[in-house]
Amino acid sequence: MCGRYEFSLEQPTLREIWQQVQARFPHAGMEAGEIFPTSLVPVLLDAGGTLDPQPARWGFPGGDGKGTVINARAETAASKPMFRSSLLHRRCAVPTSGFFEWSHDRANNKYRFRQTGSGALYLAGLWRDCSGERRFVILTRPANASIADLHDRMPVILREDQLDAWVHDDRRTAYLLTQEAPQLTRKSEDYEQQSLF
Repeated sequence: MCGRYEFSLEQPTLREIWQQVQARFPHAGMEAGEIFPTSLVPVLLDAGGTLDPQPARWGFPGGDGKGTVINARAETAASKPMFRSSLLHRRCAVPTSGFFEWSHDRANNKYRFRQTGSGALYLAGLWRDCSGERRFVILTRPANASIADLHDRMPVILREDQLDAWVHDDRRTAYLLTQEAPQLTRKSEDYEQQSLF
């Protein structure tokens, strides 16, 4: 599950992506900081064989015309009509500085997850145009040990050197969806380091 993530303009790579999109789409009204479903944010997608940052809104319209679908299961996306075409032809990378998950106890603590030694954390996504607006979802997979005690799902994470292959190379799609997920660092909402295990 990924229901909230962070896009920090203090992170140099993300600030550069933001500035590129802002220069080309000055009236887009993108959001930064803590990102919620339906926020308009930068994503990286194909533009003639190169990665191109463009604004997109988080979430596909629900199948019944109500609500918003923000995640797609990596294991079943190819068999779902809502995601199949996007998985085949419209993959994107979602740049973040981390994502959030909550404990399911009475404390309901909020944790931010990041990748050790990496300023930007890239999530695998799918996009499509909906009524003239570009929309995206984030792919999820079974959680690894760094998050499993909080949730049984986590985003599909891409290394920076895998972004081009994810967006452009159809032969690598299955591998990138099933590769071992990296161990993540966890910090509480006040960003004090917490034990992972």
